Amino acid sequence: MRLGDFEIHLLVAGGWRPDAGTMFGVVPKAVWERRRPADEDNLIRAACVGAVVRHRGRVIVCETGFGTKLDEQMARRHRTWEPDGLLRSLGRLGVRPEEVDLVVTTHLHWDHAGGLTRRGPHGRVELTFPRARHVAQRAEWDFALHPDPRSRAGYVDEDLLPVAEAGLLELVEGEAEVVPGLVVRQTGGHTPGHQLVVFRASEDLACVVTGDLLALQQHLRVPSADLDVLRTIEEKTRLLEEASRRRWLLVLGHEVEDPAGYVDAGGGWTPEPALNDAIRADLAPG
Repeated sequence: MRLGDFEIHLLVAGGWRPDAGTMFGVVPKAVWERRRPADEDNLIRAACVGAVVRHRGRVIVCETGFGTKLDEQMARRHRTWEPDGLLRSLGRLGVRPEEVDLVVTTHLHWDHAGGLTRRGPHGRVELTFPRARHVAQRAEWDFALHPDPRSRAGYVDEDLLPVAEAGLLELVEGEAEVVPGLVVRQTGGHTPGHQLVVFRASEDLACVVTGDLLALQQHLRVPSADLDVLRTIEEKTRLLEEASRRRWLLVLGHEVEDPAGYVDAGGGWTPEPALNDAIRADLAPG
């Protein structure tokens, strides 16, 4: 799909089955289960959704999923699927890892940043995208290296430290234009440095990768489980107002049913078939 100078493709970097409590927090099960049924273990299906964007000769990857480094015990615990989905998605677009110029993640949790690195032929951890700049919020990076006890399990040093050691880490603070038209906007809430990634062709023509601010369609109407719930509600309200008024295209971070679409003033969701149809097989239950 073209959006001004941006050529946008959805990226599905695998998925897993999280406990519904981690996705909906204190929201009663009766509120969300009709649209998002859980299995007998209270697990729901979630995808790692992002975007691959071509723009003025650059290749940009937004979100990398959990990657291929999870050990068997971790993979079984999270019931992961398609761990190689990141590179498979890129391969279908004819993109080699060394051709990627820029990598942006909404935050640095393992299910969004795990694909920043991979194990090489001899088992050593190496960068997945060896020549790309990697952009994150400074607040997120600092918290990822020194998280509170509740958040420790969400961050994995092997996902992150090799990027800094290679000199390819770029930290920003607040709202910043990374390249012309690509703006990151810190929201906090889910994590201290969570950010939106906005591909902005004009004020009224934009695509926003929402990460965990809007992870699922249900989060258009109900809260999620976040470190700072009130901050999340404020930033979500702001985004939904802008997106409905300007008809921005949204890409929901973990949605498995039509993750790309438009929201209206009442919280209704209209899928964008030009993007969703291209990845439907990646999201089909396996």
